[in-house]
Amino acid sequence: MGLMEKQEETYLSVCGQHDYDLLTGKKEMTQEDFERITYITNTLGYSAYTQLLIRKYLDLACTEADRLDREIDILTDYPDYYDDEQMIEKAEKWLSDFISQVPLEKQDYFRQLIKENTEIV
Repeated sequence: MGLMEKQEETYLSVCGQHDYDLLTGKKEMTQEDFERITYITNTLGYSAYTQLLIRKYLDLACTEADRLDREIDILTDYPDYYDDEQMIEKAEKWLSDFISQVPLEKQDYFRQLIKENTEIV
């Protein structure tokens, strides 16, 4: 089993039922779902799985890339954009919600992954 498959299997084994249904095609993935899930997988350091999600949901990924380009333009003239739009709080809530759905015995492991992948070196 390759890295991508291991990351996918691990993520699917700990995510909430809603995300599981989205990722297994039982429910339709929305733009916000895609943004949230790929933010979480990136923050976990699951880059191989994130790349799979980008390939699988290429239309959503392209829309996300366009949004990020617009944000960069906005930040040039409006450096407080993330603060005013509560973007950091939104991302922190996504991570908190994710951790709360992880089985208790695995929460410390995933908190450590998040810490390792969000520390500024």
